[in-house]
Amino acid sequence: MPVWKAHRFILTWPMSFKEYRQKRGYSEKSIRVQDSHVNCFKSWCIRENINPGDITYNQALKFIDSERERGISSQSIIREINSIRIYSDYLLESGITGQNIIKRIRLRQSGKNVLPEILSPAQLDKIYQDFCNLPEWTHGTATTSLLHHRNTVILGLLIYQGLNSGEIARLETGHVNLSEGKIYIPSGRDSNSRTLKLQANQILPFKTYLEETRPALLEKRELQSTCLFQSKKSSDLVCKIVEAVKRIHPEIKDSRQIRASVLMNWLKTNNIRQVQYMAGHKSIRSTESYRGQDLTDLTKQLELFHPLR
Repeated sequence: MPVWKAHRFILTWPMSFKEYRQKRGYSEKSIRVQDSHVNCFKSWCIRENINPGDITYNQALKFIDSERERGISSQSIIREINSIRIYSDYLLESGITGQNIIKRIRLRQSGKNVLPEILSPAQLDKIYQDFCNLPEWTHGTATTSLLHHRNTVILGLLIYQGLNSGEIARLETGHVNLSEGKIYIPSGRDSNSRTLKLQANQILPFKTYLEETRPALLEKRELQSTCLFQSKKSSDLVCKIVEAVKRIHPEIKDSRQIRASVLMNWLKTNNIRQVQYMAGHKSIRSTESYRGQDLTDLTKQLELFHPLR
């Protein structure tokens, strides 16, 4: 039904669930996955003769049990619950329901999923230097050499600033201030903005990249862009860079290991609020999860916790 706003005499329609998520920055891929989870939940509610907006706590637990009985893994159930929680938030904010029962479903960590050891600052620095100093003959062509130089700059941001692929994708040329040796990281859906210091050994590669490498790459592709790194999908680009690094340093597993190492090394020399800012964490709890823990503790698999059991 349309909603009348009497003070403006404007007829408006309630925001759709898709519009609600688009406004909050969810990608089209995430929206499709969430729709699949929510439709599964709605189908179960129809079979159980339950209105999704009026679901009770025990009924929500019954849905979780039914998914387990269907053989759905704990990780998949967690993703379903997260999607349903977003849907319940939408119903609450739209005035369709008076509370979000799904928020009361608690999670706990159990089980172990061992990841590689933390990399020390010295190890990370050597990884960067070895990749940076690969001989020219290993690059093959002039274009490959340009791409390697770009990848070196990106690797530096992973190793020294602890950035992830999403943050790298949001960077623009105006975010780099070489005269002050700093870089501004814009906020995202899951992270806060911050300004971080560049290391001394990053300055020259960055200067060459901005003045020579980047313009040459854009010219070859006949592109104009304010993006610092032009790529269709930054996550794929970061994965390729890490794979190239692994050929020199097999101890590297993935970019998540690098970021976790950077954050845990920061915690050894900075207070937790400083690290929260540097990491871009919106919640101090995200930072606390790294404090005083090894990577084994950090990567315990989430399993649903049934409060009544």
